Amino acid sequence: MASKHPDLHPTDFIKAGNELAHLGEDQSKPALIILNQPIADTRVLGRLWAHTSYHLCADGGANQLFDLFAQNDPSHLDQYLPNIIHGDLDSLRKDVEDYYKERKVEVTKDPDQYSTDFGKAIKQVLREQPWQRDFLVLGTIAGRLDQGIGLLSEIYREQNSKQHPNIRFWLFSESSISFTLSPGTTTIHTPLGERVITPNIGILPIFGPAHISTNGLEWDVKDWHTQMGGQVSTSNHIVKDQITISTDAEVLFTVERRKSVAG
Repeated sequence: MASKHPDLHPTDFIKAGNELAHLGEDQSKPALIILNQPIADTRVLGRLWAHTSYHLCADGGANQLFDLFAQNDPSHLDQYLPNIIHGDLDSLRKDVEDYYKERKVEVTKDPDQYSTDFGKAIKQVLREQPWQRDFLVLGTIAGRLDQGIGLLSEIYREQNSKQHPNIRFWLFSESSISFTLSPGTTTIHTPLGERVITPNIGILPIFGPAHISTNGLEWDVKDWHTQMGGQVSTSNHIVKDQITISTDAEVLFTVERRKSVAG
């Protein structure tokens, strides 16, 4: 196994307040990428926004941000102005583009047909913040299956790139927080008493077979072989405020978040 990874605190991003207590001293606040999927929870959006330093709408993600407040609370529209709207712009509505341009939001087009809007968004953030290590992604694998699988493929490629090997993606859907675990042992802080997440988790070998060991789950395993088409750890339950997972290959970890987060 590789050396132990730093502890991970996934619930920090959707807790109340705007401080991330567990960021390293050399880390800036994360960047937020909003994808073209309906935004289910304004409270979660507000907390992700407060915890991030740069806000990018990937093409039609701007439609989702605009519609969320235009339909529910127009007075909040100008409180959530992204730094930039970026992509091939084939989904961006004209009324939304005009609204944000009038408020000096930058709108830029990347016509590259060999990358997705998510891939374009990653490159844009790294152009603006080449030091960035944490990317929060809202609207991830809850929509079209092909786009969700494509997103996971891009995350795998980017996190294993020699150009920026230290970046990490945190995926927020309407019901889950998901992120990858690299080979080695990772401690994940899971404070159920804060009422941000539920006990329900999965460890998914979507990038290839793996052997995993766990501590802190209802059904812990040791050197357990997992692969798609074989045994897969789904519907397991957290029973401690922190869990450890060891793996010899990259896996996807996902935890259900509460439909109404506390605070």
